[in-house]
Amino acid sequence: MNKIDLPKNYSLKLKAVQKLLMLFAVVLLSVPLFAGTTGKISGYVTDQETGEPIVGANVIIEGTYLGASADLDGYYSIGNIPPGEYRVIFSAVGYQKTIVEKVLVKIDLTTKVDLKLNSSVIQLNQEVVVTSQRPLVQKDLTSTSVTISANEIKMMPVESIGQIVNLQAGVIDGHFRGGRSNDVAYLIDGVAVTDAFNGGFGVQVENSSVRQMEVISGTFNAEYGQALSGVVNIVTQSGSDKFEGYVTGYVGSYFTNHSDIFRNLDHPWDLAQRNLQLTLSGPISPVKNLYFFVTGRYYKNNGYLYGQRIFNVNDDIPFFPNPSDQTFWIPRNTGDGSYVSMNPERKYSANVKLSYALPELNITYSAFWDDNENRYYDHGFSLTPDAVMTHYRTNLIHNLQFNYFPTSNTFHSLKFSANFYDYKGYLYPDYPINNDPLSSDYNPYGIDPRYVNPDQGVSTSQYTFRQGGNQVGRYNRHTNTLIAQYSYSSQISKEHKIGAGIEGKYYEIYSMNKDIINLTPEETFDSLGNRILIFTPGYPDKGTITDKGSYIEYIRNPFEISAYVQDKMEYDIMIINAGIRFDYFNSNASLPADLRNPRHNGLYPGAILAYPGADSTNEDNWLLVMRKADAKFQISPRLGASFPITDQGIIRFSYGHFFKIPSFENLYANPNFIVQPGSNLSSSTGNPDLNAEKNVIYEIGLQQVLFENVSLNFSVYYRDIRNWLGMEIINTYEGFKYARFINRDYANVKGFILTLDKRFADYFGLKLDYTFQIAQGNASDPRAVFNNNQTNIPIEEAKSVVPLDWDQRHTLNVNLNVGVPGDWTVGMIFQYGSGQPYTEDPKISQGVRFENGGIKPTFYNVDLRAEKTFDVYGFSINTYLMVYNLFDIKNEFGVYSTTGRANVDLNTQNFKQSDIIGLNTIEQYINNPGMYSSPREIRLGLGFGF
Repeated sequence: MNKIDLPKNYSLKLKAVQKLLMLFAVVLLSVPLFAGTTGKISGYVTDQETGEPIVGANVIIEGTYLGASADLDGYYSIGNIPPGEYRVIFSAVGYQKTIVEKVLVKIDLTTKVDLKLNSSVIQLNQEVVVTSQRPLVQKDLTSTSVTISANEIKMMPVESIGQIVNLQAGVIDGHFRGGRSNDVAYLIDGVAVTDAFNGGFGVQVENSSVRQMEVISGTFNAEYGQALSGVVNIVTQSGSDKFEGYVTGYVGSYFTNHSDIFRNLDHPWDLAQRNLQLTLSGPISPVKNLYFFVTGRYYKNNGYLYGQRIFNVNDDIPFFPNPSDQTFWIPRNTGDGSYVSMNPERKYSANVKLSYALPELNITYSAFWDDNENRYYDHGFSLTPDAVMTHYRTNLIHNLQFNYFPTSNTFHSLKFSANFYDYKGYLYPDYPINNDPLSSDYNPYGIDPRYVNPDQGVSTSQYTFRQGGNQVGRYNRHTNTLIAQYSYSSQISKEHKIGAGIEGKYYEIYSMNKDIINLTPEETFDSLGNRILIFTPGYPDKGTITDKGSYIEYIRNPFEISAYVQDKMEYDIMIINAGIRFDYFNSNASLPADLRNPRHNGLYPGAILAYPGADSTNEDNWLLVMRKADAKFQISPRLGASFPITDQGIIRFSYGHFFKIPSFENLYANPNFIVQPGSNLSSSTGNPDLNAEKNVIYEIGLQQVLFENVSLNFSVYYRDIRNWLGMEIINTYEGFKYARFINRDYANVKGFILTLDKRFADYFGLKLDYTFQIAQGNASDPRAVFNNNQTNIPIEEAKSVVPLDWDQRHTLNVNLNVGVPGDWTVGMIFQYGSGQPYTEDPKISQGVRFENGGIKPTFYNVDLRAEKTFDVYGFSINTYLMVYNLFDIKNEFGVYSTTGRANVDLNTQNFKQSDIIGLNTIEQYINNPGMYSSPREIRLGLGFGF
């Protein structure tokens, strides 16, 4: 096995840069790629009296170099406009100058602005200012997509991108239309920021940095790849000629009536949350056309899940004066009884953007950084709260873009991005290594001496908390991504907008997981027969997996290339988005040539001796016979069409094939293909030869204006998911078993979405989303085959589709805003969910196990934000109140399989309190606060703007 030696501060190697340059060379020689970060304004300029086109009328977007002139038909088109609100100036010789305010440009969409100019001689020297209203019907929308502006975000009681996404129709706890949570692509300013290792959102983007965000839950155009279920596309703020700043902070705490569930929350004025944020933007003098935008945030939350320090980590199980009599024991706890938070969080973040604007060239550099520290609640350690490890995450993204537009309708873009994601977790940091056995500080493994024996403090009876001991695992992971992208789009005619291109990505994956084990697993006993543990801390050998622990470490360098061609055709009677995409992926890894002989035992087929005459009885003399994983590619067509049936209504349909390479953690898990001996299934491996997961989506929709300022959006969809990640069990020649990932799972999702949208006017706005959905498949978890075989009685895998874990049939989101923006506003969000499935215990289902046959209790929640703004000597002072879980509702997210409730387990009926060998009651153990939603939070804030 090859040894991996890494520098202490791991960084990209020179070969990574060389790979990027090679990929970029391919990019420059290939068709270009375009990611959605801009929109378009188009329309007709005519004479108010005659209706004749005004040839040569000038249309300029104020504060930019963007503009166009009307053609012989009076038609104009301005493309490549960053999303947001603008003032558009219309002028022509002999006509009155007119300014249209609050023209909203959306990502990938066309905003129609038709204008009639007045030729009255008396009024020629006067300007006319009119206000544009957000269209109730977006005629060129060919699938389900929601655009959220910065102003809308400010009014909502939300603090993160994830909260905003979960409020959209068809999204349930990060699952887009029935897909798995890692089936979503995340982009910032047109560049992918998905963490390819696990499919999560790779960086913290603050709400104040968002200029506009698009959430696509239906089909999506060919420009988007590596996604099965949806796309979250974020365009960030930029600086301008005006210097602006805003500083805000809040404090908050938990106010709950459920002290029977949540410990130590009866002191709300201790201020559990603290937040401070600063945002600045403006020009950089003395360089003309150079602008900056920067925001930074500090956030700390003590959490709401507390443990009580009854035991310290070095405590152990009770002392038995007579070990043969388990009814009498003496606890050995030394804790001070204080309460300790078990889910605290602390984070810093900063977003920076520099932009240099010239008439035909924009250069933009942006950076996104966040540093997070948190712990996850472990109910088993709730009486030894200091035993739980801390997780650390540091992410950094650099993004450099060159945008060139020789005309108002032609756009070239060159983008480079370097994404660095760093994750690690441990209870105590590494200790200085000392290899001198004669030294008092002898420590050959660098293990902090505060760690205790993994066997210490284990539960001595059922329904008993750990009584000492600590978590001994530690991990370290880096996912570094280099991206080169060249993009091009052009409005080649009034009807056709062409986009096409290519993108190259090179990854460097480092992963290390290791467990502290006892190198001398011995125990002695005192004179009464109570055990005394002997602990010599260390790690297993690299590349090994044992019952006591493992040590797995690897580096992998996959790469991918993608390209597409897209045509947006806009006619009076229909709008069509048609495209085709090509994706190529190389895992750049190997796997066993014979899957039944992954250990390469010389007694079985396929094994090869290292050299002639080698001792065949020595397992180390047998070569690892491997084969290179095949490169993967796929072609995916996309089609969407919209048919305006009237000025106030459209019908649309869309169809597409979507592919995604499984997350790297599943490709490269257990890369040495170690299989533990024995007849039980206890080993699993990754598979670098996995194919892309496939999803075919069909959607039909309707948009219709119902009343003034009120519209209806209705869509019906069906998804057929194949090649979903699952596992198979392989029997080796030696009679051992292991599971490995393959493309075997499948699912189908069907449903409809009904959205009622009341545009903000007359002091209030309302958006109501209702989703009915049936999400079924053969497995929710790709590791289901492996996990089901770990039970006392192995669970037979599903032979047909069953409800997926997130199959929530009825979902309702209501977003209500009232007030006067800029003066006072109140925003309220109501959420309802009909309950998600769980698998009932056979004891209550007539001895038959029906996977996900039960339904958890209904979920509902109300959040509130209220604010008031004062103008004091030109400065803006903003006070606000945020309340999460306004009515302090106990939503039960986790339930016991015997009852479907979070606080009742029928298995305890035959268990007496006298059977407990510990310092807790059965009720305390059953009452797991981690099964409930967070209690009511109240936050008070103050902001200062200039």
